[in-house]
Formats: sequence, C-alpha cells, structure tokens
Amino acid sequence: MDASDWDRFVKKGERQSRYVARLPAYLNGWLKASSHEIHVGHEYVVKAIIKHGLSVEHLPALADTIMYGEAIYDRERHMTFFYRCPQFDRWFQVTIKCCTEKRRLFVVTFHGMSPSDITRKRKKFQTVWPIK
Repeated sequence: MDASDWDRFVKKGERQSRYVARLPAYLNGWLKASSHEIHVGHEYVVKAIIKHGLSVEHLPALADTIMYGEAIYDRERHMTFFYRCPQFDRWFQVTIKCCTEKRRLFVVTFHGMSPSDITRKRKKFQTVWPIK
C-alpha cells in the first residue's frame, strides 16, 4: 500500500484491518500462527499517527520493517522488527502478536526508534532473524 492507500484507510477504515506483510515460515515457527499473513487494525494505525507522531507518509515503512528488518523474540507470542528506512533516514519498530483465539498475526505497535534503543534491545533479547 502506498501513502494514498494508507490515507484512505486512516480516514475510512474504522473497525477494519488491512493485510501488511507475510511472515516467513521460519519466523512463524516461533509464533505458531495459523496463517502467515500479518494484519493491522485501523485503531493501531491511528495510534501510530496520534500517539507516536508518525504521518501517513511513514505508514508504507510498516511493511518494509517487517519484510527487511531484523527480528527479536522479546516475549511470548510477540516478535519485534527493527529497520532503518533509507527513505526517512530513521529507525522504525514494528511489534506483531499472535492472538490466542484464532492464532492470527496482528501489528500491535509501530513507531520510530532511536539507535540507542535498538542497541539496548539487541543486547537484551534474542535475535531470531536474520539467522547468524
């Protein structure tokens, strides 16, 4: 989705969710979801804009962060991705969760990160992607 698609979703997508990316099978082994598709609810997109100070132009970086980012397994049923987006010269974090009911994957947060926060999390949690 490009920025104009995200803008329409922000304005008209109440109580809906959108497909964002597909989780590789290896990473799904950590979360044991019933589907590899990752979705984001309208309320989380609005939260990223209002609470975390992102703009609609930043929203395409959500999928890039999952597809190209580094992943850590930071708590049960959660996985966090970090990615330095060259377009914005900025680090982003996306956390996904495997919901217990139907074991579907949803974005639970998306925001910018400082390099020091990335370093701290890398030291504290196990990196599960890329495989080293």
